[in-house]
Amino acid sequence: MFTKASSWKTRLAMAAAMLIAGAAATFAAQPGKLVVAVTEPDIEAIVKAVGGNQVECFSLFKGCILRKGLQVEPSVEGRLEKANVIVWTGFFNESGAINESLGEKEAASRTWIDVSKGAARVNIPTSQCFGYVDPSMMPGDPFFWLNPENGATIALAAAEGLGDLKPDKRDYFLANAAAFKKTIADDVARWKQEIKPLSTLRVFSAQCGWQNFSALGGPTFVSCKQTPGVLPTPKLLMAHVKEMKADIVILDPNTPSEYGKAFRAEHGFKVIEVASSIENIPGATTYPALFDNLVKALKEAAKKK
Repeated sequence: MFTKASSWKTRLAMAAAMLIAGAAATFAAQPGKLVVAVTEPDIEAIVKAVGGNQVECFSLFKGCILRKGLQVEPSVEGRLEKANVIVWTGFFNESGAINESLGEKEAASRTWIDVSKGAARVNIPTSQCFGYVDPSMMPGDPFFWLNPENGATIALAAAEGLGDLKPDKRDYFLANAAAFKKTIADDVARWKQEIKPLSTLRVFSAQCGWQNFSALGGPTFVSCKQTPGVLPTPKLLMAHVKEMKADIVILDPNTPSEYGKAFRAEHGFKVIEVASSIENIPGATTYPALFDNLVKALKEAAKKK
């Protein structure tokens, strides 16, 4: 198993070996509903839309996937053991945690669907305030799903993977993915129009990932990370916010309270709280709800500036 002392190179090699073994396994049609373990709640929402009445989904992680010692939520470990397939983002911190939970041999025997293939990524996953890029994130920012234009790519990857497991339902999954693609395209067009007037805004995000949303135009999103998964001190972040002349500072519900207090004690920018996952938005169950919530918060903040 991986341990906290494992180097990123060891994790990379072991995870790669695990995926090769999994890919070599022969696909077999599964009777009844597929039990699908999904690493992220927002991607789980996409898988549900694609899988429809043929899947039973649950998510494995809560909070930031960058944090050290990431672990599968204890409440779903039993369900993970019985899952037919694992849908993940291709980020090795996820596969390392799943490997720890299942054990190397069992994890290698599972079918894995990597929904990151073909998705557009922010090339540099950290802001230039430090210029450091963690080796595990060299392919780009792992929060690629926070660019909703990647939604259709994720849906298609899920449909193809599920179709391999249930060939008789392949057309059903692909049709659902096509419907999802049309819906998200309409939503993206609407969001682009709504944020177009906000193009001059500079938004600092304490939460990783929102810079992916910059692909739609509108505000420019910037974050500042020294070590992935670890926030620099409030004082250091404050200095960066002032240097970039931010108009809006976004905090996540999971951001430690001392950061909120420090930012709100300053003047010159608006501080808002915006969830970076539907798991923290009351009543939200769909992928588009994540961006509806963000756009609404940005528009309201801009009015109060």
